[in-house]
Amino acid sequence: MKKLLFLVLLLSIFMVTSVSAKEVPFEVDSEYVYMVNRNSNEVMYEKNAYEKMYPASMTKMMSAIVAIENCDDISSEVTITHDMLSGLYEANASMAGFNVNETVTIKDLLYGLMLPSGAECAYALGYTLFGSIDNYVSMMNEKAKMLKMNDTHFVNPTGLHNDDHYSTCYDLSILLDYCLDNDIFYQIFTCDRYIASNGLELSSTSLTRLDDNSYIAGAKTGFTNLALRCLASFANYREEYIIISGHASSSEKAIEDADKLYKFFYDNYHYVDIYHANDVIDVTNVKYSISDNKYPVIVNEDIGLTVANEYSITIDAGDKIGTIFVKTDGESFSYPVLATKSVDRNYIVYLFWPIISFVMSYPRASIDILLLFICLIVIVRIIRR
Repeated sequence: MKKLLFLVLLLSIFMVTSVSAKEVPFEVDSEYVYMVNRNSNEVMYEKNAYEKMYPASMTKMMSAIVAIENCDDISSEVTITHDMLSGLYEANASMAGFNVNETVTIKDLLYGLMLPSGAECAYALGYTLFGSIDNYVSMMNEKAKMLKMNDTHFVNPTGLHNDDHYSTCYDLSILLDYCLDNDIFYQIFTCDRYIASNGLELSSTSLTRLDDNSYIAGAKTGFTNLALRCLASFANYREEYIIISGHASSSEKAIEDADKLYKFFYDNYHYVDIYHANDVIDVTNVKYSISDNKYPVIVNEDIGLTVANEYSITIDAGDKIGTIFVKTDGESFSYPVLATKSVDRNYIVYLFWPIISFVMSYPRASIDILLLFICLIVIVRIIRR
């Protein structure tokens, strides 16, 4: 028996899950900005988000996640060597404060990499976990390719300037969204202070500067003379937002941009759940099957939208198996729905389907035709006798 597999994703391969960016009633200092809702993948705000920029020390988000994913035990110890500091002071790189011949853990290096943005931590991780900085950078570029960060290329794990070391706010939002799903990265990214195993106190270059009204829950700064002030941040007051920004005139302006955007959208918009993954949204009939012709249709992911407080959402069912359309504020978005199982084709039913379909659609007419047919047979038999 041939299987009839109703995979509705085929009907809508390119599903729409984001909306056009919103207008905000204030100036944003940063030249490059991208804000996205992690719950719905909606673009909330953008400004030159797809233009190439220098990511500076936001690079270290990639350095961290690649190191985390390639380390079996972050409590393992590392001794700092001269090679791990080579050229960094001369390049005026930011340093965490670890010295030659000190023994620390991989965990210490990860916190030193992300909180005070220590370049020596990046080098120590590269030599320890990958054997060389070149191998480390190669792994970073492979991860970028895997994540479809198509406008990103890394030359080093520190973010020090190189004309061929670039990314976009959009690409870096993909990276941060991926990184936040890693528990170790999340703990580091949202930590403001950490005491290393050698007693060194490490402080976040961003979180320790926030006031009590800030929505920022995690952040990574960046700076070079050409990149200016950069900030990758995350907020989880209700729904979760990510903002990547670059080329702000000062650290204060970069943080202010993020805080103003978070506040505006938390104050004026809210996230609405529509369906949850595996919710049955309809039960449809399946052709050519009698034993199992009632067929549940499900969504394969959580579906929701961020809407302005004064707007409501209406839902229109699309095809019986196919697409759900969500409408809000004059915009329409489509989501795929999935069938729950395969159904065996009944070839007898398939062969006589036109007749079966007619009978199911017109039962009274079918009875009349059947009675007429019986009468004709009786009349013919009487005539023959």
